[in-house]
Amino acid sequence: MIIDAHTHVGLPFKGSGLVNIYGVQTTGVEDYFAGMDMNGIDASFVFGSQSFRRDSVIQRENEALARFRVQYPGRVFPWATVCPSWLEKDLRQQIRYAIVDLKLHGLKFVPICQGSSLANPGFDVIAQEAIELNVPFTSHDGSPEYCSAIQIAYYARKYPKLRVISAHGGLRELWPDLIDAAKELPNLYVCLSGPTQWGIQRLYDELGPEKLMFGSDAGCGPPAIATAYLRRIERLQAPASHKDMILGLNARRFILGD
Repeated sequence: MIIDAHTHVGLPFKGSGLVNIYGVQTTGVEDYFAGMDMNGIDASFVFGSQSFRRDSVIQRENEALARFRVQYPGRVFPWATVCPSWLEKDLRQQIRYAIVDLKLHGLKFVPICQGSSLANPGFDVIAQEAIELNVPFTSHDGSPEYCSAIQIAYYARKYPKLRVISAHGGLRELWPDLIDAAKELPNLYVCLSGPTQWGIQRLYDELGPEKLMFGSDAGCGPPAIATAYLRRIERLQAPASHKDMILGLNARRFILGD
């Protein structure tokens, strides 16, 4: 089984429109699944695209993600977002709506786009709610302004009961910051959507397979992006059983608990 632990999709809903991520239009549903099929990807953690840039559409996109989950059960595991700068009562209300009512699987953030540092008090509220509701947290990382890799690590250390995924493994340059942190913190996991081949190899050599998950940022460009990240796992110097863990078994256990 292959599970992509980092994807985005452009879903239709009232008030939605064309969204560019990194200068590329987010992939719609048909092309999203065509890319998965082309790469032999069985399931995915999927995030929205508009809510990280437009607070006004967050609830509608979360609702669209919930419909997406119902349409494709077992194939997509959508995660919600909320605005970290909202008032505390609104934050708690929207998180509970997304997780309890909509039954989304976790909380995803892009602080550099949402204009809110992980040090913002809103992220304390988010952690409290995620722990109470027993759902995981993931955040874009590798961007020093608001969400460097080490900031993700400090967040995981601050909330040891919160399951935290580094969404990009520190990207191309900051992945070394995660090595000692992931060794120390049982609740910190690394999605490999970002490091170089050497970085992925080093993360594996230092951490072993248990905390690593394949991810590609699919949906933010052509399917060849996922193909390239799959090739990096294929070329990893590791036993086949460890590659299977990274490609999907870890993500399945993480999201389903089995």
